[in-house]
Amino acid sequence: PIIVAINKMDKPEANSEKVKKELSEKNILVEDWGGKRQCAEISAKTGKGIDDLIDKILLEAEMIDLMASKDSLAKGIVIESKLDKGLGPIATILIQSGTLSKGSIFVCGSQYSKVRLLLNERNNKVDEALPSDPVQILGFQKVPNAGDVFKVHDDEQEAKKITQERSVLERERAHQMHSKITLEQVGKEIKSGKVSDLNILIKGDVDGSIGALSDALMGLSNDEVNIKIIHSAVGMVSQNDITLSSTSNAIIICFNVSTSVNAKRLSKSLGVEIRHYSVIYDAINDTKLALEG
Repeated sequence: PIIVAINKMDKPEANSEKVKKELSEKNILVEDWGGKRQCAEISAKTGKGIDDLIDKILLEAEMIDLMASKDSLAKGIVIESKLDKGLGPIATILIQSGTLSKGSIFVCGSQYSKVRLLLNERNNKVDEALPSDPVQILGFQKVPNAGDVFKVHDDEQEAKKITQERSVLERERAHQMHSKITLEQVGKEIKSGKVSDLNILIKGDVDGSIGALSDALMGLSNDEVNIKIIHSAVGMVSQNDITLSSTSNAIIICFNVSTSVNAKRLSKSLGVEIRHYSVIYDAINDTKLALEG
C-alpha cells in the first residue's frame, strides 16, 4: 500500500495539484482524483498536516491488519548513516520486527558487530527498540549504506561467516567496476573520440546526501559527456581517495566534509582537483557549467 505525503506545503508557491497530476501519470491516483491512495498535504518545517498523516497511516495499518512480532530477533533497515567525530559510525535503523537491545550481535551489509549504544531521535539513551521504532545505533566498524538490511543473530560464528562471504563478493564487484572504468571505458573513449567520461568521486557527511548528489550528477550526462561516479563514501577525503582519483583521472566533490592534511598535500603533488560544497545545487550547477564548456 502507498500513502502519499506532499511536503513543503508551507511555501507560497506550493502546488499540490501539480504533484497529484504527475502521480496520476504514473498510475498512482489519490482519493481526491478518484483513486484509492490516501494523500496528506504536510510541512515538515511547520508541522502542518502531520497529525492527519499519522491518522491515515494508522487507518491503513488497521484496515490491512499490519502486525509485527516483537518476540523474535530484531530485523530492520538502514535509513540514514553518518560518521560522527566523537562517536564514530552511526546508523539510523527502522526496526521492522523483533526487539533490539544493547549487546546484540548483528549483521549489516558486509560487517558484523555488537550494539554498543541505542539512541532515540532526541539522542537520549534507550534500553531497547521495538517494531516501527527509529533508533540510532553505535557499534558499527564502518559506515553502512542506506538501504542495507540490519539483522540480529544468536550465533557470532554464523554472523562472522555471513560477513566474510559478503566481503568477498563486495571486493569482486568493486574490482570489476574499477577495471571497467580504468581500462574498457577509457579505451572506448580514446578509440571513438566521441564520448568522453567525467569521472567523479564523492565524499559526504551522510549517506543520504551522497545518494542524492550522485543521482543528480549522473542525470547531467549527455551525448557528449558521460558522468561516472567511481566511488562514494561517508567521511573526510583520505590519501586513498586521492590515489584512486589520480589513477581514474577523476575529480573529487566533497559535501559538508573536509580533507585531511596528508590528502591535501598528495592532491597537490598528483594534480587531483578537490571541490568543497555545502549546498548540493552549487555542486550540480558547477558540474553543469563544466559540461557546457
